[in-house]
Amino acid sequence: MTMRSHWSIAVSGLCLMLMPGMAQALQPGTYRCSSYNVSGGGGSCRNFQPLVLNPDGSYRYSSTRGQWRVRDGRLVLSKSSLWGPGEILGQDTIRFDYEYRGWRHVVSWTCRDCASARGGDSPGPRGAARKGDAVGVSLTLRFDQPVGGVSGFVIVPAESASRYGHNAPLPEGAVQGLAREAGPSAVTLETSRDNKLASGRRYVVFLSWPRETLPVAVLDLPPTDGDYTATLPARLDMPVNAPPAPQPRN
Repeated sequence: MTMRSHWSIAVSGLCLMLMPGMAQALQPGTYRCSSYNVSGGGGSCRNFQPLVLNPDGSYRYSSTRGQWRVRDGRLVLSKSSLWGPGEILGQDTIRFDYEYRGWRHVVSWTCRDCASARGGDSPGPRGAARKGDAVGVSLTLRFDQPVGGVSGFVIVPAESASRYGHNAPLPEGAVQGLAREAGPSAVTLETSRDNKLASGRRYVVFLSWPRETLPVAVLDLPPTDGDYTATLPARLDMPVNAPPAPQPRN
């Protein structure tokens, strides 16, 4: 065997180890519904049964049992003819997009225990925060006018915000979930550490209604190693390239 052949085999092996979409790209664990959208309208999925992906390749959803695997960057469930393959958005986040009785369903699932199971992802000691540490965020958005009918939220890195639109695929580094009205002119939302919202970056917060998604606030997330809570001023007519928001009230 020539030296060139040895080199080709070595490089091919290294590429296989680094290829995304392999089985290791999705963590086994208990996944719970984090976002539910039907033809542009948000809904509650609090009562959804968990989707359990076992390390041995088996899975369970309610009374359904089967096998799971990753193929071409998508999760394939052997007994699911309705959902179809699920798009893997991260090591602990999956999104299914399918049609049912003429309605488009988009359902996202997140494994909140997967980060600790991976090891090495836990933050360092307090005071050792680094730019890029993944943190959970809890926000209260205060408007100067009544808002209603909000179904969900998407937090998008500022550099990708101008390209994001209603029901568009999530940009890299973005997170989504359900938003809740906390009064006539206030909305609350929560992410989790497992959603990998990197600290030390600027984001644009979008709110979703059945037929539209609007940018409403700017989040300047400081470097931190713990979950972040803030109240932000928000507006329904905010341009995507809005100036920095006033300092939030923690």
